[in-house]
Amino acid sequence: MKYIKLYLRFVIVYMKGKLEYHFALLLELIANTILIGIFFAGFWVIFYNFESIAGWSKYEVLFMFTTSWLAYSFSCFFFWSPMRDIGELVRTGKFDLYLTRPISPFVYLVLQQFQYTFLPRLFFSVAFWIYSMKKLQIDWTWERVAFYFVSIIAAFVIFSSITVITGTISFWTIKSEEIVSLLTDNNYGLKNFCDYPIQIYGKGMQVLLTFVVPYAFTGYYPVAMLLGKNVPNSYVGNLSPVIAMVIGVISYCLWHIGLKRYNSTGA
Repeated sequence: MKYIKLYLRFVIVYMKGKLEYHFALLLELIANTILIGIFFAGFWVIFYNFESIAGWSKYEVLFMFTTSWLAYSFSCFFFWSPMRDIGELVRTGKFDLYLTRPISPFVYLVLQQFQYTFLPRLFFSVAFWIYSMKKLQIDWTWERVAFYFVSIIAAFVIFSSITVITGTISFWTIKSEEIVSLLTDNNYGLKNFCDYPIQIYGKGMQVLLTFVVPYAFTGYYPVAMLLGKNVPNSYVGNLSPVIAMVIGVISYCLWHIGLKRYNSTGA
């Protein structure tokens, strides 16, 4: 509870600073709104030409698409900016300041910022998520609600853990911004490949998205199981919580190993 109160205070301070340049803030939101609008426009263009993709209808893909984006948006609120910027903090020695705070440096990194630029993404995701569910008319039994809720939490953990792992690389390579973008950026990164059913990709990419960088568990597998889709190795579809737990532990351990390895630029 104390961290929630602290985070809210940080958000207020952070946004007050941003509102000093309110026109720039407005332009950022407008630019991001246009960008996300283009993503969804591209989606409709694809399905204007094709009735289905790999046996998935337009609304089924849209439901999978937005399920993944919901978890991704919430994850980016907390972890995208800190993990993107940590390389610069390590390189300049400013990370020393985080080690002198009375709270964990990781917690301080996360709490001191608020990625408002992801608000348009969240808005569009929620709107089209509701729209797709109405079109699909899913029979939401208690079991399905519980399964879907756990899957969303697992997707949030998977996205967050991958982002933390890429940021932690800065403790070894100093500069990791490109790696963070390569794996987590929704414009041109690997994350892009989890927006559609993975059957449309080759076997190598399917293995990569399932067992190496498990983005397939953030939308494809949970939604496929929920909709009764036939997927290769159907037992894999129920592993989202396990995958989330494993990658969460890996990110936790790597962060602490990297933290012990960190040396100030003045050391």
